[in-house]
Amino acid sequence: MRVEPRFRDQIRCLVLKDRRAKALDEALSPGDRIAFNGFLVTVIAVMLAPRLGDRCGIEDLAAFSDEVAAAHRVERRPVNEFVVEEILREIYGVPPLFHRFPVPPPAISWAGAAIVRHVNSTDTTVAGGIDRTLDTAADLHHRRTGT
Repeated sequence: MRVEPRFRDQIRCLVLKDRRAKALDEALSPGDRIAFNGFLVTVIAVMLAPRLGDRCGIEDLAAFSDEVAAAHRVERRPVNEFVVEEILREIYGVPPLFHRFPVPPPAISWAGAAIVRHVNSTDTTVAGGIDRTLDTAADLHHRRTGT
């Protein structure tokens, strides 16, 4: 699946705390949101590699999910830690939590944005390297999706 320039821009705005991120998110059609979420998950994988490595156990994923959720509660931006964990499970190839009812795409976007914000706030190098991260994620996304 092709990575739209506006998807890259939306994530860049999120990391750089540019107010346009919200407008770009709200402008996504249902189909665009699904495509955006695919790229967002790939970006998260690239961002987490230095922190969590290539292999991560379920306990580590749950702990990181709790960390993200706790940080967002403090900021009064609650996020569902189970949806955060669902994203992490996808990245690390762990069976999903939600088998019968898939997570709605807007919930994936919200939880994914929470992960990006958390990684950005705990790693001072993220903002300065966002273009490199987006380039790496786009290459990885193209290899994963074959487009």
